[in-house]
Amino acid sequence: MPLEAFTGPTMERLLAEARHALGPDAEVVSVRTLRQADGREVYQVLAADPQGAELERSRMAADAGSHPQLRLAPAREDLAHRMERTTGPAVIAFVGPTGVGKTTTIAKLSTSPDVFGGRRVGLLCMDTYRVGAVEQIRTYAEISRLPLEVIYETADLAPAMRRLADVDLILVDTPGRGPRNQQDATMVRQWLKQLAPQETHLVLPAGLQSDLVRRTVPVYRRFGATHLLVTKLDECPEDWTPFDVAAEERLPMRWIADGQEVPRDLRAAAPRLLAAVASLRVRNVAPAESSR
Repeated sequence: MPLEAFTGPTMERLLAEARHALGPDAEVVSVRTLRQADGREVYQVLAADPQGAELERSRMAADAGSHPQLRLAPAREDLAHRMERTTGPAVIAFVGPTGVGKTTTIAKLSTSPDVFGGRRVGLLCMDTYRVGAVEQIRTYAEISRLPLEVIYETADLAPAMRRLADVDLILVDTPGRGPRNQQDATMVRQWLKQLAPQETHLVLPAGLQSDLVRRTVPVYRRFGATHLLVTKLDECPEDWTPFDVAAEERLPMRWIADGQEVPRDLRAAAPRLLAAVASLRVRNVAPAESSR
């Protein structure tokens, strides 16, 4: 029997409904909290009979362990795709509005002992517009003894990349809310095009309004975003909107961030993304919904 969704205000009622609909041995696969349009919070339970639940869990475990877009860190084959005749370090860029936590997330990724498996990491900062941005990432680089290059103009890019040629991977920090005008935005886009990053992660904080997330994602996909990375989940742990949007848009996710501590507050995105994918699949099959 396939998954079914049960939505309502109390867990006790939903569990009872699941057992009534699926049998006394019904098993819960996923539980999450949803905020309705009127502001009320409700629960959504995904459940199935024992055979269906076991099938769903094995599917999710297989995806989390083997799917290249859901591993905690990119594998060598993920980072091997370069433009023809291009050599040098692999590149991962981070884009998004101001204040979403791009620089702190880069610091977590570059200093985590588990993420890049001992690869030599270098940092490239394009965010010279925000006050204190260069100083912030320079501090992280000095503490972690990572090479850092800062780009102020197009002529800086090639020499910076030559100085970073001996690292395995370069993490790129980009400006947030605005380069100051459209000309500067175009320049940063051109820099990213020259770098040809293997992955470009759109960084968004939890807690944004649903319509804002849905407007922002397409804008940054046109900017070259290939992945979504959610930060500040410690502030809004029940926010599922970005995961739902990622599932709907088939936008891969590797990491989530749930605090300010570097490098500790970093997690794999797979469990929450896979739950969102399961919920989307159920919603497309007309889920059962509690009216009580």
